[in-house]
Amino acid sequence: MTKADPNEMSFFEHLEELRGRIFKSLILWVVVFCVCFFFHKEIFEFLATPYKNLGENHGFTMIDPKEPFLAHIRACFWVSIILSSGLIFYHIWMFVSPGLTKSEKWFALPFLIFMSLFFILGCLFSFVQVFPTALDYLISYNYGGSQNLVTRSYYLSILFAFVMGMGASFELPLVIFFLAKVGVVTPRFLLQKFKYAVLIVFTISAIITPTPDPYIQTFLAVPMLLLYLLGVGAAALVAKKKKEEDEEEALSLASETVPVDEEVR
Repeated sequence: MTKADPNEMSFFEHLEELRGRIFKSLILWVVVFCVCFFFHKEIFEFLATPYKNLGENHGFTMIDPKEPFLAHIRACFWVSIILSSGLIFYHIWMFVSPGLTKSEKWFALPFLIFMSLFFILGCLFSFVQVFPTALDYLISYNYGGSQNLVTRSYYLSILFAFVMGMGASFELPLVIFFLAKVGVVTPRFLLQKFKYAVLIVFTISAIITPTPDPYIQTFLAVPMLLLYLLGVGAAALVAKKKKEEDEEEALSLASETVPVDEEVR
């Protein structure tokens, strides 16, 4: 049976395509989750590293018999999301790409690679740099405490708020690149709106970080602003390439009309 052309599919055929992509993504995630749960102890020990590195008097407590088990499931859930993000992004792209022109699809493979890479790098940056600093700051308010004990669930909630938030933020240059490619934004527009971008970025960093400390918020916001400027640079490359293509097309049209004019003369 010949596969339907995505550009000529009906509305319900697009819904069927979306259902298939979602189903494949879920199957992929379930497989990765099962593998992660097989190593749930090692995964949790790795995720607990920033907390345990703060000192010997830092440990976990249990206020509910089922809480450690549920915490390990939560850890495997988010780790499996991160690990399977590449193929999930692939299915999202395969669903969206038929609506683009051929000239807009040339960056499909690099876009997918960098989309997954930037997300994972953002998660790692937060886990290694941002989160340990924020965690140390929060625990410093436990004045006079002989031992710092938190539940595994509370710890993971704070951890993945930082990790997933920064991972999503690292997608900003790619989002700007895509919007520039389809003609929604321009480098001049992005630079003119930079002051609003600063306000939005600091607002997002204040939401992600559960501390009122401006130091931690700035530590999170500065990389996001650098990513915004990186996106402006990517948009400038898109605009330059588009300008060169327009000039080549104009020259091509001019060269085709010259013989016609001479023949008329």
